Amino acid sequence: MPGQPIPAPGVNVRQARRDDADAAAGLVFDAAAPAYTMLAGSEARARQIVAELWAKPGHSASFEHALVAEIGGSVVGVMIGFPERDRYRLHAALLRAALRRLSPRRWPLLLAALPPLVLATPRPPRGAYYVGTIAVAKNARWRGVGSTLGHHAELRAADLGFPQVVAHTGTRHAVARRALENYGLRMAKARRNGYALYVKEVAPRA
Repeated sequence: MPGQPIPAPGVNVRQARRDDADAAAGLVFDAAAPAYTMLAGSEARARQIVAELWAKPGHSASFEHALVAEIGGSVVGVMIGFPERDRYRLHAALLRAALRRLSPRRWPLLLAALPPLVLATPRPPRGAYYVGTIAVAKNARWRGVGSTLGHHAELRAADLGFPQVVAHTGTRHAVARRALENYGLRMAKARRNGYALYVKEVAPRA
């Protein structure tokens, strides 16, 4: 929310852990629930797969690349980010891990969706820090959780020596686009009926 202090008072951010799966993986699922449900065949199975993947290292939906936000000791937000240069490698590892958990009958759905997804997604600068997911619990929205996670993504990018943070969102996702713009990201590229690339310069750490 414009004018709100960042980081927001009462919002604590820490490195994610495996045992955050119940809350944090649930938020990751909620961020793209229709797609996960379609691929898994049911919401229950999709939630189970996302939680299992969260606890495994080495891919783009793992706890090892995540920060969680807490209010009063409860997880209310999650951010997953990593260097852009690792994005395809980590996504490929996620694909391999997901295929092992999906029914073979559903593999064609996933594999058929990949080429259009790649074509619909503008490629970020290779020397940037990529924010793949920021998700906030419904009962914690408008409390600065997303902006605080974005702030910590910038801090992490600066610590790792990256000059920019970047993120994608759907070109038709007006709420997400407005949130990114309110936080200070600018749209760099967009694909009609696809995804928009947002970029923000990162101030070096003193």
